[in-house]
Amino acid sequence: QQLVKNFFLNRERSLIRKINEAIMSLLLELHYEKKDILEAYANEIYLGQDGNRAIHGFGLAAKFYFNKPPQELTIAESVLLVAILRGPTYYDPRRHPERALERRNKLLQIIWRDGLIDKQQAQTAMAAGLGVTPKPRLGSSRYPAFIALVKRQLQQDYRDDDLRSEGLRIFSSLDPVIQQVAEKALVSNIKRLERQPGLLEGGVVISRLGSAEVSAVVGGRQPRFDGFNRALDIQRPVGSLLKPALYLTALSQPHRYTLASQIDDAPIKLKQSDGSIWSPANYDHKNHGKVLLADALIHSYNQAAVRLGLELGLGQVADTLHELGIEERIPPYPAVMLGSLELAPLDIAQMYQTLADEGFYTPLRAVRAVLDAKHQPLNRYSLDTQQRFAPEQTFLVNDTLRLALREGTGRSVARQLPRSLALAGKTGTTDDLRDSWFAGFGSDYLGVVWLGNDNNAVIGLTGASGALRVWADIMGQINVTQAAPAQPANIEYVAIDATTGLLAGSGCQQEIKLAFIAGTAPGEYAPCAGGAVRRSVGGFLDRLKGWFR
Repeated sequence: QQLVKNFFLNRERSLIRKINEAIMSLLLELHYEKKDILEAYANEIYLGQDGNRAIHGFGLAAKFYFNKPPQELTIAESVLLVAILRGPTYYDPRRHPERALERRNKLLQIIWRDGLIDKQQAQTAMAAGLGVTPKPRLGSSRYPAFIALVKRQLQQDYRDDDLRSEGLRIFSSLDPVIQQVAEKALVSNIKRLERQPGLLEGGVVISRLGSAEVSAVVGGRQPRFDGFNRALDIQRPVGSLLKPALYLTALSQPHRYTLASQIDDAPIKLKQSDGSIWSPANYDHKNHGKVLLADALIHSYNQAAVRLGLELGLGQVADTLHELGIEERIPPYPAVMLGSLELAPLDIAQMYQTLADEGFYTPLRAVRAVLDAKHQPLNRYSLDTQQRFAPEQTFLVNDTLRLALREGTGRSVARQLPRSLALAGKTGTTDDLRDSWFAGFGSDYLGVVWLGNDNNAVIGLTGASGALRVWADIMGQINVTQAAPAQPANIEYVAIDATTGLLAGSGCQQEIKLAFIAGTAPGEYAPCAGGAVRRSVGGFLDRLKGWFR
């Protein structure tokens, strides 16, 4: 009956309420074992107050009064919590230690008399002090970086007046297991990678695909420190992490661009507004000439990216970034295509969430629900899911990012992970190796990792040699689904000659299988596949196949 009163009903005093209480109590006893009811009561009962935060349940009370989990409590400490039940304010062991001690010892005598403990245990417990910590320790959360995101989203999504109500219950999307995996991966890898002890920092955001719920946030190498939150607040150039948006812009025009389209990865010089010349180079300091659009993304060629961006128009690329979820103003400069834009890991997580969710944009969220004192959900500002890109368009980009991870910039680490996980991702490295980024996803979760120094000093790490190692440690443990990504019905795979971008045949030495939206694959065969004669025969056979479908 007490559980029903605390958990299901309000404080109204009326005959109807008493009748409901009696009926619900009977229903509980009919459907649940007494031990289950007692366990629920133990997790719900009020045991104290930490400022404006109510302490409910023995687990939270053990942390609040003794700074330890309940399984580590002594007999004296456990009985003290039971003693407080009668009146958490009156028997508050910090404010009224004499009352609490007297009440505790009285209960110890009762449980000794009832045979629950022996005489020696009772005497030892009664001789012990109260053992409470000098002051509450719950003011600082175990997960301050995640709680910071919760607080921000509460302010964004709910009215201030509603949040000032007493007795609110906030349900978050935190996954403690994934949070601990992310913390351990970041801290352990930082210790291995840093050149000067204590300087290298990092930030991590993990979200669940489909729901866009944030599962973990790590704000730095000291996860328990409630200070600068690098996962939310660091603003750093993101390197090549924006390139998928560039290629998505192109592939959204399937009759103009496909993964087999050729782009010129030749040197380019652009005059800046101040008269200076900007001439971007590839990371390997080589020019690769005509390359497939897919290869340009797989190997992250800078010159090809700039040329493609200028061909598309910087405004179109900026529009794509905004549609993916980047809210910051995007300046119309070519350098943006190579990641000069400064963003936080959370911003990048939002962008890649839209990619991973097949073009559906859903705002990342850490708050599932907020209930008032009557257990009714508070009204929140709407969080609509919007389809901003066709699934086949994002599939082409994501499929290429899977190749990038296995065969391109991420191959050094990714090959150590099981291929069955179907992971995809992109490295990001900034000038002079000051920032190391990686963003990617599997079948279940998405992760973004940043490594760098707070003073913007050189760290000597690329995206592959730094952030990717942290990401791989995390994703290898939390992505358990091994099913292949869903393939849209209008996607087909075709063997392409990597040199020409035309259809490959048995005589082609450099062949790559690429995804195409149906009807957009090349219609001609490469010279290595037989030249003009083979092309006409091949085209005739293709038409024959079409007639018999």
